[in-house]
Amino acid sequence: MSTDDLVQRCRRGDQQAARELVDAYIEKLLPLARRRISQRLASRVDAEDIVQSVFRTFFARLKDDQFEIRDRDDLHRLLVRITLHKTLRQIAHHKAAKRDPNQEIGQGNSSQERLLQILANEPTPEDSVCFLDQLEHFLERLPAEDRRILELRLDGYSTEEIAEQLGTYDRKVRRVLERIRDLANRDQILF
Repeated sequence: MSTDDLVQRCRRGDQQAARELVDAYIEKLLPLARRRISQRLASRVDAEDIVQSVFRTFFARLKDDQFEIRDRDDLHRLLVRITLHKTLRQIAHHKAAKRDPNQEIGQGNSSQERLLQILANEPTPEDSVCFLDQLEHFLERLPAEDRRILELRLDGYSTEEIAEQLGTYDRKVRRVLERIRDLANRDQILF
């Protein structure tokens, strides 16, 4: 059965089609959500709950005709994006103020081992989408001038070259990059 047929059946409320769609994507979305959830948050945030919420949102909005899905890739990207947004929202909720697990005392070297394990693996397509999604969200929060400086830096320009292109001083570019780095560290974004 084609993706379009499956989506159209789901739009009409066909429960069998909904089951088929969930079965086809749940094993792709669960690991994606789990990879975003730190070890400290794992006791508070459950990847399965997030993915169930993803499907509830997807089916409700699909019935309201809020999505235009042309092929299997569109459907996959949409489900990945919803999963990432819901996961990141849950993480932000649990990291806010007094709920922040970083204020708890850590146990052993497990977080370092997890980091080494992550660094040893090549990024999956979902990891790449997640990173680009986080980067896009991060860039939207920056003032236009700061965003332009970061974009030029990511394109490989030196601080001197950036200053020359923007008609400003090297020291200012360095201060902006340092401020962006501090903000990224607070948000746990890796550049």
